[in-house]
Amino acid sequence: MNGEVALEKYSEVIGLPVICAEDGRKLGTVKDVIFCPGARSVKAFLLERKSYEIGKRVVFFEKVLSLGRDAVIVNDCSCVTTLKKGEYVAQFKDQGRITGLRVYSKKGEDFGVVKDVLFDHRTGAIEGVEVSDGLLQDIYRGRNILPLFGKVEFSEDNILVGEESVEEMMNTGGGIRRKLLEG
Repeated sequence: MNGEVALEKYSEVIGLPVICAEDGRKLGTVKDVIFCPGARSVKAFLLERKSYEIGKRVVFFEKVLSLGRDAVIVNDCSCVTTLKKGEYVAQFKDQGRITGLRVYSKKGEDFGVVKDVLFDHRTGAIEGVEVSDGLLQDIYRGRNILPLFGKVEFSEDNILVGEESVEEMMNTGGGIRRKLLEG
């Protein structure tokens, strides 16, 4: 391996099937990714419920054998845990949403709203966020990738990032501006 971190996007994991390596059965479909912003990590994958199920079905990140472009692979059926409401709340009390949060620098600059989360598929570490500063800017310039370096503070409404993150912010290269400049 060349030492590069292979990142997964939150938006691309939603809808992936969860497959059992033991017998090849589909155990469910990823409905959501449960993040722990304080630890900057993925905690679990929430699966879609079947109509007759009462609890929430989750696969804890450490139970995942591999996370590929087309599926989440777990060792066996016991990797899917069903939690009742009280158990779910207790287990994920430190969870939080990240998409939809507004991003500010410590200098008070508003960089926009988080539209996607990038995480290391091997460790679960949240490495960065994809930030949008509006539809017109997304179309014209594309979205920015903001790596989460150094001191990063998460609240219910905002993410506050240090200057080292701002300096490393990258444009995704999309947008009509690039197409016009290339043409």
